[in-house]
Amino acid sequence: MTPLRPAVAALVGSLALTLTACSQDHEPEPGPEPGTVTRGIDAASYVEDYEVGAGDSGAMNYSQSQPQSAPGSARSLSEGGGTDPLRIPGPLEDNTFVDEGTSGFVDPREDARSTFALDVDTGSYGVARTLLEQGLRPPAESIRVEEWVNALPVADEAPAGADLAVTSESGMAPSLEDGTQLVRVGVAAREVTAAERPPVHVTLVVDRSGSMDIRERLGLVQSSLALLADRLRDDDTVAVVSFEDQAEPLLPPTPVRDTETILEAVKGLKPGGSTNLEAGLTLGYEQAREHFDPEGLNLVVLCSDGVANVGATGPGSITERIAEEGRDGISLVTVGYGMGNYNDHLMEQLADLGDGFYSYVDSYDEAEELFGTALTTTLTPVAAEARTQVAFDPELVSSYRLVGYDNRQIADEDFADMDVDAGELGAGHHATALYEVRLADGVEPGDVIGTASVRWTSPRDGESQDAGTELTAADPADEASPALALPAAAADLAQLLKRAAPYAERPVTLESLEERVEVLETEGVDGAEELAELVRAAQDAD
Repeated sequence: MTPLRPAVAALVGSLALTLTACSQDHEPEPGPEPGTVTRGIDAASYVEDYEVGAGDSGAMNYSQSQPQSAPGSARSLSEGGGTDPLRIPGPLEDNTFVDEGTSGFVDPREDARSTFALDVDTGSYGVARTLLEQGLRPPAESIRVEEWVNALPVADEAPAGADLAVTSESGMAPSLEDGTQLVRVGVAAREVTAAERPPVHVTLVVDRSGSMDIRERLGLVQSSLALLADRLRDDDTVAVVSFEDQAEPLLPPTPVRDTETILEAVKGLKPGGSTNLEAGLTLGYEQAREHFDPEGLNLVVLCSDGVANVGATGPGSITERIAEEGRDGISLVTVGYGMGNYNDHLMEQLADLGDGFYSYVDSYDEAEELFGTALTTTLTPVAAEARTQVAFDPELVSSYRLVGYDNRQIADEDFADMDVDAGELGAGHHATALYEVRLADGVEPGDVIGTASVRWTSPRDGESQDAGTELTAADPADEASPALALPAAAADLAQLLKRAAPYAERPVTLESLEERVEVLETEGVDGAEELAELVRAAQDAD
């Protein structure tokens, strides 16, 4: 297959993670078990007690954040329709999504290999969950199917010795009635305990523009920062850079043991002004570089609604700096907040370029999961430039279709070229890919119909490594395991809501999907209850 984003791939093709593990003379202090409260900080109180600013629910601050006239800027509510600039946008208004398309079936006689960069983003799923819980159907262009699949728990066992392990399973495609099979390729990264991980140095780049005062966005950001202060180890450090019209250093790198100083910086975050995202990231990287720890984990974490309207605003305007810093060991994680005047596309693209991942936080529970447990553990790198190549036997497979990953595909010939930008997996990460496969006549259950290979660079020694597994034809009489049935249901819900060809005419409805998920829910499958709630919400959504 050909790359879908050749310009981006060429621009950042030389990126590589250079984060290293702790040396013997830099032993980390023992850390708490993930998820435990270590300092008794009431992090939830920041969002619970947040007072939206002047005007109608922050409308004044939001209005002040909108540019009068700026080429390429985010659209002001007062433009293009005479909308009252003091009116807060609804959840479906003024958002930026980009439809990455929907892949169709491929004839393996023409192209037997499917190659893509591994991805652990979950932002698309978070956005949809927020909208569905409000009774709103997510825009079709916001749906990236693989992010829905990867947002749910996976039962694949983490490898004990190697960086990554690959598994596969086949079953009948539940959304089709023509004998099409569904093949799951699962990749699991090795785990790193809190005590084993290197020291963490987080530079938070916080958007405090007027649009962050819409509802309680900034309060949720404050809770996120307080969670870091509560859960990190004493020897970890936190720095805070804030930005609106300009960027300013709010807190220099501070050991987490100095909790009160960090919390004072959290309290000092006040909204107002425009959104100079470029200035914020530039200053954030300067802070992170100045205090770079070659034996630690160095992160820049952008907390924003992504609506850049001052300075250069497109992803390409800051790509060179992001690429350079990623090459030199500073990863970028983007965390999105708030629907209505939100730029999903920018946040997703920046994370891809910065060797990190993109998440969307819509509640305190989600903030606690990300900032309280997942961020520092899963960002410990175990596989850089990770990519998967699935090869189908054209004698046994008449056609196949990769479900999702439409903006992550790379050229087949670049699979072995580790200078080509791909994906990054941290400790404990799981990535899943689903293929719909139509078999040739005469194929028997258990026949090997293809192979799945994963290739990556190990941060431990800088050497490229690989792993793989065979793909086999399913027995139509066998029932799919929960490890296949749950991601299949998540993918079907995403595609059903997207309603793009070739999915639009399939014999699947929200009602039939609800029945499938309720079976998994009754069986106690982890993640099924949440998915069932989303299916029910989708039935009631406008």
